[in-house]
Amino acid sequence: MDEKRPKKYVPKKVFVLENNSYIEISSKEFFNRKKLNKEYEKKRFISLHGMLMEVSENVYREFYKEERRQRYLDEVAEENHVLLYDSLTTDELNGEAVMMDLGMSVVDIVEQKMLKEELIRGIQQLDAEEQELLRLVYFEEMTERVIAAKYGVSQVAIHKKKAKVLGKLKKILEI
Repeated sequence: MDEKRPKKYVPKKVFVLENNSYIEISSKEFFNRKKLNKEYEKKRFISLHGMLMEVSENVYREFYKEERRQRYLDEVAEENHVLLYDSLTTDELNGEAVMMDLGMSVVDIVEQKMLKEELIRGIQQLDAEEQELLRLVYFEEMTERVIAAKYGVSQVAIHKKKAKVLGKLKKILEI
């Protein structure tokens, strides 16, 4: 075996969009699909914490645009011996938040993480259509008007649907 050749990246988990909802598949399944289905060559995935997530072309471009920008800022900072907030960022904490709220206790941090996990579990209890609406609004940052045009309904209908979904999520979370 050639030791100079880089190892193949194998994600822990892969999330793909099927029927307007994310499903988790194994790395093996992902590579099989990629080999057998030419459509997978067109799909866009970003790597997050050892996982791959399918995203739209716009999200993909913005993600890597921001990554390039960050690399540039890191290089400039290193050249000028500057400490950036982002250098304090870890998987659990945002460096900017640490600098802005030095009084944040470990209890607050743990509470915040637990709330995020509870929110994820709550969203997973919604049906695919409801999850898709939340994805479009909060992750794709689409306006109600744009979503309405996409589905051929009124903006008011989308607004009501969003309110209903958020109400349902609130009940699930028992806030």
